Amino acid sequence: MKRYIEFSFYLPFFDLIDDEFEGSDLEELTKQLNIKINFTELYDHYLSYGEGASRAGKGDIFVFFTKDNSDDFILIDLFSDFTDQHNMVKLGVRYEIKQDNDKRIKNILNNLHSRAEIKSKIEESNEDSLKLEIKNEEYPKEIRYGDQTYLKNIHYKTL
Repeated sequence: MKRYIEFSFYLPFFDLIDDEFEGSDLEELTKQLNIKINFTELYDHYLSYGEGASRAGKGDIFVFFTKDNSDDFILIDLFSDFTDQHNMVKLGVRYEIKQDNDKRIKNILNNLHSRAEIKSKIEESNEDSLKLEIKNEEYPKEIRYGDQTYLKNIHYKTL
């Protein structure tokens, strides 16, 4: 029987991804999980939401799968909360536990987390909460804050 583990935490977008994509922890994570992410496209998409107060209430979820296994994925939630002042995004990772990958992936996630200037605690689970989150029928999700409203979409990507 396959066993899966999920990790998630919040960190500033520019701690997750920056102009120097080569050799980053996120790039190493994608290699370990055999998941392809176009970093330039993700970076440009994030910047397209605007800056400062105009960014509040914008952003979507992107889920990146391997070609042959929709149970292994990386989730990046770019939604900017109306009170966010640090460009926080959610990184979620779900993968099958294998003898040769578990320690390496945990080390990469810990490196990403420890390097981030501001961050939430790492949530670790053997449940399917991330999997359920991406299968949610509520998308597009309506987000309301005071008199402001935004629709949050989810996008699925595979190799």
